[in-house]
This record gives sequence, C-alpha cells and structure tokens, in this order.
Amino acid sequence: MKMSSLFIILGAMFTALLAGCHTEDEMTEVRLAEVTRSIFYAPQYVALSEGFFEEEGLDIELTTTWGGDTTMTTLLSDGADIALVGAETSIYVYAQEANDPAINFAQAKHTIMLGFYMITF
Repeated sequence: MKMSSLFIILGAMFTALLAGCHTEDEMTEVRLAEVTRSIFYAPQYVALSEGFFEEEGLDIELTTTWGGDTTMTTLLSDGADIALVGAETSIYVYAQEANDPAINFAQAKHTIMLGFYMITF
C-alpha cells in the first residue's frame, strides 16, 4: 500500500513538473519610436533584421517619428512604449509641467577620443 501511494505521489509531482515546463510562444509587443533613422542605431537594426528580439520573446514595432517633439507626443499619447530621443525632450516636457513626464534611463554618448558610441547610465 505504501509503495502504490509513493508512486501516485511521485506521478502527481512529475505531472505537475511537466505542466510547469510548458511554454507558449507568447510574444511581448513593444512599440518603439525613434526620432530619426541613423547609423547610430545600427545595432538595433541588425538585431531587428536578424530576429534577436524575437528569440527573446519580443515583437518590436519600430516607428520613425522624424523629430523629438513628435516622438515625445507619440510616447506621451500612448502611441509608443519606448522612445529613442535626446535628453532635452524630457526636459522640455518637464518644463511644461506635464502630468506624466518621461523618464530618461540611458543615453548614447559619443566618445571623441575613441570615436565610438556607448550606452551610459
């Protein structure tokens, strides 16, 4: 009797374990607005074209808005989840006392001596 109970318990645990391992190919949609098409965003374009975002479960919808003001308008009107803009656009929005100002979390910085761009926090 004890052996059959043990097998039932182990079977139930194994079934629960396998059920927990089930993965769905659910993609998270991210709407990305960029201020302009630029060589500085080349890593992003390569990642998009090579499917790196999809491998991580992200479905990127890229929109070029052609200007900081239109990019911020798109972001603040819920037309985008993330915006690639300069820090000054957040300052302009803050200066206008917006109810929901944007938050900058990274910046592309040009290093003149080395001649490349990097992300700074």
